[in-house]
Amino acid sequence: MKPTSIIKGIRNFTSSLTAVPTGPSRWSRVVSQTWVRARVMSLGVGVVSVLLMLCSGLPSTVLAQGAPAQGKYPQKNIRMVVPFPAGGGPDTVGRLIAQLLSTKWGQTITVENVAGASGQIGTQAVVRAAADGHTLLFSPPTPITIAEFFSPKPAYDAATDLAPAALIGRNPAIIVLNSQVKANTLQEFFALSKKDPDKYFYGTPGLGHAFHLTTELMLAKVGLEMTNVPYQGSSPAVMGLLAGNTHMLVQSVESVKEHIKSGRLKPVATLEPQRLEAFPEVPTLAEIGIGNLGIMNWYGAFFPAKTPADVVALWEKELLALTRDPTFQTRMKAMSFDPVAYPAQEFVRMMAAERTQWAGVIKSAKISTQK
Repeated sequence: MKPTSIIKGIRNFTSSLTAVPTGPSRWSRVVSQTWVRARVMSLGVGVVSVLLMLCSGLPSTVLAQGAPAQGKYPQKNIRMVVPFPAGGGPDTVGRLIAQLLSTKWGQTITVENVAGASGQIGTQAVVRAAADGHTLLFSPPTPITIAEFFSPKPAYDAATDLAPAALIGRNPAIIVLNSQVKANTLQEFFALSKKDPDKYFYGTPGLGHAFHLTTELMLAKVGLEMTNVPYQGSSPAVMGLLAGNTHMLVQSVESVKEHIKSGRLKPVATLEPQRLEAFPEVPTLAEIGIGNLGIMNWYGAFFPAKTPADVVALWEKELLALTRDPTFQTRMKAMSFDPVAYPAQEFVRMMAAERTQWAGVIKSAKISTQK
């Protein structure tokens, strides 16, 4: 179509808009919308293309009537990346959240375990993902507030490359021994280890994991050195302890409670400031003279940094609401998780304080930062 014909068509169209049938009734609105569609279809492809580019200049009433409905978020399946193997705390809580929100939104949320490098591989995958709100990270502290202190450093900056939505859930920690260890208390185990330091080992879910640093901090407080056996996640670390390849493990309650109940593992202390509801007979570190370590094993939801703010805000709202949901509360407590939540701004402040704390722990406990 020639430019002169396009211009003529646009002039005729805009002039004719004054004749659009109007009225307050539903029938008048239907007639108006039908009339406009008929006029647009009579113009030809060339004129319609130009009109679309100039649509911002049309009367708002016509635009409102002729515009297609905007799709609501989420518009497609959501991918939730858990940067640790299946079966651990973040995987368990992440799947519960995915199930509840999938049901509410009528859209599938798929949990994908992308493990390796103490959570860095999965975190990097989310940092590089499209920032359209359909990919998020569900993670514990390790790749977020600890990884930056270890070499080689991660290829991302968690403070700037991720947008936190909320903290949701914390995982109480407990110290367990293999049932074959000839000690019934943590003090007895430390005494055995001091007598024969090359015989006893402790396991961790990975170098630089929060439980690795927590164990080293505890050992530094009692003046003890012990060899760390790092695994690729919590489930393998638990299996290593059950097999007798390690002798002590700091781990989440939900990961070991069934093995405690079966007698295969012995609980000797909790890292929580109060005794655990699931195991009220287990003393706190403060009660046995070591002192509270002030460590919190949380879970949080994060998006790529350039994700639309309204999408991140929606997730923040929904996650905070979950903690008031009786179903979520009951299922979390049944698995020995604490259904606590922090909004994004408070979560950001907490993580900043944590980074300072971990830097001090690594220095004071003289933890090797080479992986």
